[in-house]
Amino acid sequence: MFIILKEKMIMIGTWNVAGRLPVDCLDIDDWLCKDEPADIYILGFQEVVPLNAGNVLGSETRAPISKWEAIIRKYLNKSREPEVIPKSYSAPTSPVNEIKSNADSSSTEITDPNKKVLTSMIGLTGFYGLDWPEYSLDIKHDICVSGKKLRRMLSSSDRVRNDWFTHEGSNFGPRGRVVDLGGLRRVRHSSSDLGLLWMEQQERADFVHSLYERVLEENGNSFIEGMETEHEIPSIKSSGNFRRYVRIMSKQMVGIYLSVWVRKRLRRHIKNIIVTPIGIGLMGYMGNKGSISVSMSLYQTQICFVCSHLTSGHKDGDETRRNSDVIEILRRTRFTSALDPDQYQTIPSHDQIFWFGDLNYRINMADVDVRKLVVLKKWDKLLYKDQLCNELGSGRVFDGWKEGDIKFPPTYKYEINSDRYVGESPKEGEKRRTPAWCDRILWLGKGIKQVSYSSVDLRMSDHQPVRSVFSIEVEVFDPRKLRQALNLTRTAILPDIITDDEHELQL
Repeated sequence: MFIILKEKMIMIGTWNVAGRLPVDCLDIDDWLCKDEPADIYILGFQEVVPLNAGNVLGSETRAPISKWEAIIRKYLNKSREPEVIPKSYSAPTSPVNEIKSNADSSSTEITDPNKKVLTSMIGLTGFYGLDWPEYSLDIKHDICVSGKKLRRMLSSSDRVRNDWFTHEGSNFGPRGRVVDLGGLRRVRHSSSDLGLLWMEQQERADFVHSLYERVLEENGNSFIEGMETEHEIPSIKSSGNFRRYVRIMSKQMVGIYLSVWVRKRLRRHIKNIIVTPIGIGLMGYMGNKGSISVSMSLYQTQICFVCSHLTSGHKDGDETRRNSDVIEILRRTRFTSALDPDQYQTIPSHDQIFWFGDLNYRINMADVDVRKLVVLKKWDKLLYKDQLCNELGSGRVFDGWKEGDIKFPPTYKYEINSDRYVGESPKEGEKRRTPAWCDRILWLGKGIKQVSYSSVDLRMSDHQPVRSVFSIEVEVFDPRKLRQALNLTRTAILPDIITDDEHELQL
């Protein structure tokens, strides 16, 4: 009743990089689908380190992860140098300079009508200080400005304040800031209204932020560079690039690596992040094979992402071992909260689930026949013998899950730095590998629509990366509907209470 649906775009990418370190000039723009920017990027890797005994049984090395993160950050944020992530969990900087900048800009005349409208909207929403440090999602840092006194409050995200600062222009910022543009007045609200008021202000800030993104995508950085004064949009000028992404989680287990990046304006709507690694490799528990799963809440929708690397091999019966890997991951994966360790979630208990990675399913067909059909691009005939398609159809594994239409060549196994499959020019002592769609992306749940599904021609590895863009519908609590319902309820109940009192008095 009080829930509305909101559409968000997510991009999922998976790539087995064969233990090779990326070069600094590696271009992953096509893999990230930056022509159509998503709200959330989920990037899964396999074999970020070689799967030798030292890496599997020894200590874990993070050297490749820092290089991959620097490249991802550079291309998502379109900056030359990787962004420095502060390790401090301190509150944001004081807004005094921002207020002073706003006061200075108020006396400057803006001639462009589009800039005038958008700049005025910033003033109405207190659109300041969007360059958040990467601190914990469960903590909010709020700064309220009242006259000449500053009061810094460090509060839990679940705490309801007893008082609220407001202004006729509703100058609330995305972090709870109240900007004094001409006198503040203190208003006390009932506890039932405080949360609704806050959510409405946050919703308004989101709208303005998304409006700026659309304007910048249409006009480019010339919109910012053409501002009359440097104070017209202080938050954009100070951050250097308006559309920014931040990493909200990063986890490595031997060669498996999962990283999640979101738009900054969306970050505060993502909560309850829990990460669970499951090793199913050597002795059934080592991390050379297995999965990294992350559970999170996006608004009121529970979403799960599973990045996995399953058992390899092309012998008869190897697909059964991969099926067993999937069943084992589903059985052992538990998302447990530190606040209530006795309660946990499983992968199937989420509203929307995405499973991707090097699933290693092969094609049950002779090598020479596979290669002929690949040259002819007869994907349907190859998919008819694809192990994963057959397992999905029979329901032996991934029962009820979906995969998009595959209209790209098999992603394995290529010669390094080449677009040729291994075995096309046989070399002495070289193992012959039949081409296969090892790298896949599946999903389960309602409100999911696949927009694209393709591979990318990057030749660093013997696998080609795969990407998929999804449009998802998430449930969002609507404070306005609840406020209307509360007002109607009060109107309907209050006369009845008075009538009952009067009836008792008459008796």
